[in-house]
Amino acid sequence: MKILKIILPALLLTFLATAAQAQKATVTETFKVLGNCGMCQKTIQTTALDAGAKSAAWDMDAHTLTVTFKEKKTSVDAIQKAIAAKGYDTPLHKADDAVYDNLHGCCHYDRSESLVQ
Repeated sequence: MKILKIILPALLLTFLATAAQAQKATVTETFKVLGNCGMCQKTIQTTALDAGAKSAAWDMDAHTLTVTFKEKKTSVDAIQKAIAAKGYDTPLHKADDAVYDNLHGCCHYDRSESLVQ
C-alpha cells in the first residue's frame, strides 16, 4: 500500500507534465500572404491546412494569414513554402513567376507590395 501511495502521485505528475508540454508545442503565427479575392483566400487557407496547420485564417484586407500548428508536425517555413508553390508570395518564399502567371486573372495581386510586417 505504501508503494501505491508513492507511485500513483508520481504517475499523475508525469501525466500532467506531459499534457502541459503537448500544449506548449502548439504555436500561432501571423504573416503576410499576398492575394486578392475569395478564390485566393480559399487556396491560401486550404494550402496551409494541407501543409500541417491545425487552423488557418487569411484576412483579405490586411493580407495576413494566421495559422496555428504543432511544432513537431510542421513549421512556418513549410507552410509558407507550400503557399508560394501555389502562386502566392510570402515573407520567406516568393512564388515562381510561371505559377503566379497561371493564377486566375482576379488573383493577380501587386507583387511590388512589401511583405515586411
